Amino acid sequence: MKKIKIDLLVENGVVLTIDGEKEIIENGAVAIEKDKIVAIGSVDEIKKTFSALKKIDVKGGIIMPGLINTHTHLAMSLFRGLADDVALEDWLGKYIFPLEDEFINKDSAYIGSMLSCVEMILSGTTTFCDMYFFEKETGSVAEKIGMRGVIGEGIVALGEKDEENWERKKLLTLELMKKFKKSKLISIGVKPHSPYTCTANILQKAKNFAKENGLICVIHLAETKKEFIDFKKEKNMTPVEYLDSLGLLDENTLAAHCVWMEKNDFKILKERQVKISHCPQSNMKLGSGVAPIVKLTKNNITVSLGTDGSASNNTLDMFSEMKSAALLAKVSNLDPRVLNARQVLRMATIEGAKALGKEKEIGSLEVGKKADLIVVDIRSPHLTPIYNYYSHLVYSTKGSDVETSIVNGKVVMEKRKFKGIDVGEVMEKVNALSQKIKRINSV
Repeated sequence: MKKIKIDLLVENGVVLTIDGEKEIIENGAVAIEKDKIVAIGSVDEIKKTFSALKKIDVKGGIIMPGLINTHTHLAMSLFRGLADDVALEDWLGKYIFPLEDEFINKDSAYIGSMLSCVEMILSGTTTFCDMYFFEKETGSVAEKIGMRGVIGEGIVALGEKDEENWERKKLLTLELMKKFKKSKLISIGVKPHSPYTCTANILQKAKNFAKENGLICVIHLAETKKEFIDFKKEKNMTPVEYLDSLGLLDENTLAAHCVWMEKNDFKILKERQVKISHCPQSNMKLGSGVAPIVKLTKNNITVSLGTDGSASNNTLDMFSEMKSAALLAKVSNLDPRVLNARQVLRMATIEGAKALGKEKEIGSLEVGKKADLIVVDIRSPHLTPIYNYYSHLVYSTKGSDVETSIVNGKVVMEKRKFKGIDVGEVMEKVNALSQKIKRINSV
């Protein structure tokens, strides 16, 4: 029988599909043609049928879906390590907002996003959801590297200039939609910062614009105790109830954090089919609290994982985030049985895809889906021996164990080497800018 020619074969590894059927394939292989997965099975089965132009022998490693980071601010990598150990309100008001006003521009956003994309690819993330400024540059960086992203301008619109700010952000969003209309990697979202940094009028306008254009709406929600108390005092509503009263909550809304909530909030989130991005390390570092993830999952609410920005984490390593999510849930509930390793791995893959409305394309290894996958090298002391793959990936694996990253069928990074990207040059440019920030600002 004549073999079918394909572009790429990833072989000789443990295939972890995350699709619920035939989820673990020992000595498996994934066949890729153009941007799609065309077959998954044992090496012997696949080789009988296919002949590949390029083969990647993973030598017993784990072949799995690329990780999906559903909440971050990529260009904030420029501020990594600045203003640590500060409460969120002071962190934003006294440090981050002034730094952004002074140093975030097209050039800095481009190089900061480049640094973050390199870091994410090296640690196994193949898709991100970003809310920040100069998102055209962020999208261009992702396309250059070959990474999948959902981008959107962060909208802050309060006071006398709220309409002016909204009109400016709407125009920028329209420009993003036009620029990336034919992109195979970049999608657009509407991203009001939070209930407390936008007027009710602007929040509604942003959501209506998202609905009219079929775009996801992303927002920070119920992140801190202060936010919760302020809304209860001023509006006699929780932040969740407030957004619901404005019509912002539906199946195309992705809410980041969701730490401070009451019983009725869970009911609202479930009924509206809102998706959640859980950012445990950022929440811990900023002292924001512990999100009730176990309650959310028990209510069948989609919960994904995000790192938040590098300035509040301070890395974009989703393997580290998975471990934190699992351990935080166990200690806060005083129950080691909650949020098991398989659940957490799903949060970083297929649940992340659901949160972005992309579960039919990415998030699991299935025939017909986009070929977004990574290879984890397990030939290390800290990964020896292996009894349970899910356990090892969540509790033992580090981002640096990722050997190869493939996005949309293209090998973006192989044997921890990029094609067409000088990582050293990227770091040099960021370091040069950091010296300027140091000289001008005492933080």
